[in-house]
Order: sequence, then C-alpha cells, then structure tokens
Amino acid sequence: MNTILREILQTNVVYTPDGKALQLHSHIPQPECEIIQQWINDHQPHNLLEIGFGYGISSLFICDAIKGMQGITYHIIDAFQSSTWNTVGIYNLKKAGFETVFTFHEELSEICLPGMLKEGMTFDFALIDGFHAFDQTLVDFFYINKMLQPGGLVIFDDIQLPSTKKVVEYVSTFDCYKPLLVPDRFLKSVKARARRMIDVPEFRIHGFLKTMQDNRKWDWQKNFDY
Repeated sequence: MNTILREILQTNVVYTPDGKALQLHSHIPQPECEIIQQWINDHQPHNLLEIGFGYGISSLFICDAIKGMQGITYHIIDAFQSSTWNTVGIYNLKKAGFETVFTFHEELSEICLPGMLKEGMTFDFALIDGFHAFDQTLVDFFYINKMLQPGGLVIFDDIQLPSTKKVVEYVSTFDCYKPLLVPDRFLKSVKARARRMIDVPEFRIHGFLKTMQDNRKWDWQKNFDY
C-alpha cells in the first residue's frame, strides 16, 4: 500500500491542494478495494476505466495494483471532481506518484462514454461508481458493455442500493457475463460472516467477467427480479 493511501486510511482525513483538512467519506471501503485489487491481480487488465472518483481512494488501490505493469491505460471520469470534491482525488494520485498513470475526464459519463465509443476505445476493466440512479447506472453499463472486451471485468459499487441492485440483476441475465468469485479469505472475515447472518450483501461491490462478445439478437428479452 502506498504511503499516501495508508496515511488517509489511518487518519480518515484528506487534504485539499491548499492544505485544508477534510473528513474522509463516501469512499469504497478497504476490504472491497482489496477485493478489486485481487481481481486485477488475477486477470491482469491493461485498459482500465473508472466512473466516479471522489477523494480517489479506490483509484489509489487500483494504481497500486497496476503499478509496474507495461502498456497500461487508465481513464477516470468524474464531472464533479472540482465542484464537489475540491480536486482532492487528483491531488492524492499526484502525491502518491501516479500523475502519469491516469487520464482524467471532468465531464458527465453519459457524455464522455459515447465519445470514447466513437473513438473506438476498448477496455478490459471498468468500475462503475458514479451517479447511482437506476437509469444512470444502466446507461453507464450500456456503453461499457459495448467497449468491454471478452475476458474483461465490470464491477458495480453500492449494490446495497435498490437502484444498483436492479442493474446487477439485469446484467446477471446476460449470457456473456458470469459473476466474479470473491476470494475465500474475504468471505471468512468477521464482517462478511456478520452480514450473512443478517441477510444483507457480504460486500457492497459485485463483479462480472465478460466471457464472450455480447451476441444478443434485436428482440432479446429475459425477465429479472426487480
């Protein structure tokens, strides 16, 4: 773990570029970020995309996971990095030495993603953690599905929210996706066992592996629980 990330997690404080201290909030928790790191280590993606940035916690974990890999591209989309997050996410990645690792897009994902598709961009990893309304999450996935290569991963954060859960259930009906397994060492944790006892998701992320091209016909339809 890089020193900037370790310090943030120990203190629960981040700093703006002008030195103002802010309470850490709204980030993907450490166990979930470590699961994402494990999936990256297992599948070795080289063209990565993240929607939603905030204070950059998950991004710091991702950068640690891809550090040392050759031929990496890593695109981050967050329209509110300056207005809501005081550019803290960008500042944290730069402080940690990852300034040249990522390309940042400060625009709405529903505008940015079609442009990426038009440019012919492809990805083998995508983390969806933006605006969590059902329609917004589905639109983000719609474009990612068109750019995600077979063998690629797509991960949803905040699956405890009904809106995100609906999208995850929908994606589960696609023949070209299968769930990513959470490693046993995480499933055996106290947190995971406690959450199983109260019948809630063990973790707030859910990942899928794209096993083949999406070859659905024009009239494809499968029912899903909602």
